[in-house]
Amino acid sequence: MTQAVDTTPAWQQDLDAHRQRDGRCPICRTPKRCWPWANANSARIIAQMMTGPVSVPRG
Repeated sequence: MTQAVDTTPAWQQDLDAHRQRDGRCPICRTPKRCWPWANANSARIIAQMMTGPVSVPRG
């Protein structure tokens, strides 16, 4: 049996991991948005500019 390869971009994984919960980042514990989230969001914007919109599943 072979394992599935995760093709999710790193920026998308970071956006999900650092998404606010109860007004704070669950990893950094900073109020509002943290720097890792901001960096991932800018990488998302650049990716959209280069390739067109990417569908991001909503959970």
